[in-house]
Amino acid sequence: MTAYIIRAHDGKIDTKSFSCGQSALDDYIRRYASQDVKRDLARVFVATPADDSGCLAGFFTLSAGSVNCSDLPEKLAHKLPRYPVPVALIGRLAVDQAFQGKGLGSILLADACQKVRRARDTLAVVGIIVDAKDDSAAAFYRHFGFIELSGKPDRLLLPAAVFCS
Repeated sequence: MTAYIIRAHDGKIDTKSFSCGQSALDDYIRRYASQDVKRDLARVFVATPADDSGCLAGFFTLSAGSVNCSDLPEKLAHKLPRYPVPVALIGRLAVDQAFQGKGLGSILLADACQKVRRARDTLAVVGIIVDAKDDSAAAFYRHFGFIELSGKPDRLLLPAAVFCS
């Protein structure tokens, strides 16, 4: 199994050759990721093979958000106030086609969850939200315990109890 280094995106890694198979994600890392970091809209984390720090293998973004309590599953919502509650958002997660099928997506997701878990010491969140781009992405997230928000099959939540246990 390939070892990876995951670090904050500093804008210095070559993103031009990154291709995950979804043009919107490819375009994001090439054109907008550095801007989002500079404007404090998202934190972007990049993964490189341990033996090639210039090769972008994958990335994910984290930012803060909120979700209406009424959108949460009842078993979670009944314990919460009836106004929007704080969440962490994995806005994007992508793996270059050359690294797909090798477990990097799982590694990136685990790293994102670990970062949110550590942040919970200073920033409250009830869970992590993702907006799955397609059925395959939704299945990936469901495999790790993400659950559908009410009436929104592509918007999924991983309750804090899952990633903090």
